Parts: sequence; structure tokens; C-alpha cells
Amino acid sequence: MKKKRILNILISVAVAVLFVQLAVRNVDLTELWQQMKLATFYWLPFFVLFLLASHLMRAERWRLLLANDGQRIPRSTLFAGVMLGYVLNNIVPRLGEISRPVYVARKQGMSSSNLIGTIVVERLFDLATMMVLIVFVSFYLIRDIGLLEQLFGTESWPWYAYLGIPLFFLLVIVGIWLIYKILNYSDKKEPFSSSILNNILGKARSFTEGMISIRHVKNWPMFLLLTAGIWIGYIFMTYLPFYMMELQSAYGLTMSDAVVLTMVSSIGVSIPTPAGIGSYHLLIQQSMRLLYNIPLVTALTYATIAHGVTVILVFIIGPISLWWDKYATLRAGNPN
Repeated sequence: MKKKRILNILISVAVAVLFVQLAVRNVDLTELWQQMKLATFYWLPFFVLFLLASHLMRAERWRLLLANDGQRIPRSTLFAGVMLGYVLNNIVPRLGEISRPVYVARKQGMSSSNLIGTIVVERLFDLATMMVLIVFVSFYLIRDIGLLEQLFGTESWPWYAYLGIPLFFLLVIVGIWLIYKILNYSDKKEPFSSSILNNILGKARSFTEGMISIRHVKNWPMFLLLTAGIWIGYIFMTYLPFYMMELQSAYGLTMSDAVVLTMVSSIGVSIPTPAGIGSYHLLIQQSMRLLYNIPLVTALTYATIAHGVTVILVFIIGPISLWWDKYATLRAGNPN
């Protein structure tokens, strides 16, 4: 298992290096450095506020997925878990998806398998939201599907290939439900004579229970409002860095363009490289050049600073949130 994890890390680093090389191959690095030194940062305090708000709303939305358990878990613990997840994702791709629920489970004496299941369904919901954003961007903001196909290299795809996306979600939903029903077919908590098999079955049941936790959401308007708030925060985190190089005046970039770039960046950071390094930079650079005729070096400057600021803030806020959760826990008289 350890060798497999090391191999996955090496592969993700190699992919990141490849993307970085593709991003800088036609860029004068001296000019890139000069542009970075000229960047302004008066937009940064507002950026920090939107980053904090987005992650706080993510923690609150997760709380809604946890049903009754969510009411007793301190918000400081949920937020610390979210930030810990982002910190570790910046080091090892996808490790944060495990560390976040494990942290909260250990703090609250809960089943980590169940909480991991809630993270899976949360990510699936985020993926579905991203698909809706892609459709909105494609038909209402860009209106030239050919540009997006050129950007993502899907020009040769037949139209029916895109039907695979909703079909994928349908199959995942049906699969989750069937697995849940199969695992809970027996009314006995321990149907096997082997304690090891019963333990595995118990964890599997807990995991699938977490995966269908979305059915326990009691306040759907709030759940959807928080989801919208998370993505609005991301959009502002894309828009505000325009001001570092006056891109909004020099190239006429608007909030609509920030929506487009947010869609592109969400795809970039979903590629398993450490902190989205390389994949984010390349996709943002190429989309700014293709869609808005922004020079490659300017686009890469934007991507490098916006991404760097985000990663640095996560590494600062993450440990602070963990310290605050520990302080709040001790103050409440809970030694965990």
C-alpha cells in the first residue's frame, strides 16, 4: 500500500512537471518575472474574505449532509476538517478527501467510513454543479462550442459522446443505491460467523449510508443556497486577481469572463496534481489566450499569482483553523 501511494505521488508530480513545461515552453521567463514584480495586491484583502467565506460555506453545507450528527458537531471542527483537507490536497492529491472525515470522526467519536461516504456524495454533487456551469458557459457566455472544444481537445468527439456525462451520473446514482440495498439486505447486524467479515461489512454499510446521506438533507433551499455561495466565492476569487495587472481595463475582462475562467480552473484543479500545479496554469493560460487574446506571458503571470496566493493562504489558514478548533474544544471542556 505504501509503495502504491509513493507511485501515485510520483506520477502526479510527473504530470505536474509536464503541464508546467507545456505552460512555459513559449514564454520568456525573464518577462514573466518582470510582470510578476509589477503586479499589485490591493485586491488581496477582498480575496481572503471570499476564500474564507467559500470554505466556511462548504463546512456548513457538509453539516447539512450529516443530518442529526451535524447539529452536535462544532462548526469549528467542521471548518478545521475542511481546511485540513485542502492543506493535504496541496501536498498529496486526494489525500485531503480522506483526512477531512477522519479528523472529524476522531474528534467526535464517529464512524470515519460514514463520513468518507458523505465526502464522496459531496464531490459528486460538486461535479454535477460543475457540469451545469459548463453548460451555462457554453450556451450563454461563450456561445461558440468550437472554442471550448479546441481548448479541451474534444473537436473530434461526436455529439452523442457528450451523452455519456449524464449517463455516468445516472449509473453512479443507481449503483450507489443498489450497493446500499445489497449490503443492508440482511436485518442482522452481524450475519457472518467471522468477526473480520462482520467488521468489513459494518464499515461498508457505514460508507454507503454516508453516500446516500443526501436523502437526509432537511433544508434543501439552504443546501442549494450554500452551494451557489461556494461557487460565487470561487468566481470572485477568479475576478479579483484581474486587478493585479489591470486586466479588466486592458482586455475588457468582466465578471462573465470570471465565470468562464472559474469553469476552466475547476477542471484544471480536478486533475490529480499537487495543488493543481501545472494543470491549472496551463488551462488558464491557454483559455485566456484563446478566448480573450491575452499574451501567453500575461496569462501565465495571472495564473501563477492567483494560484500561488490561494495555496499560500490555505497553508496559513489551515493550521490556524486547527489551532482554533483545539482551543474551542478545550474551552468547551472536551479533551478530544
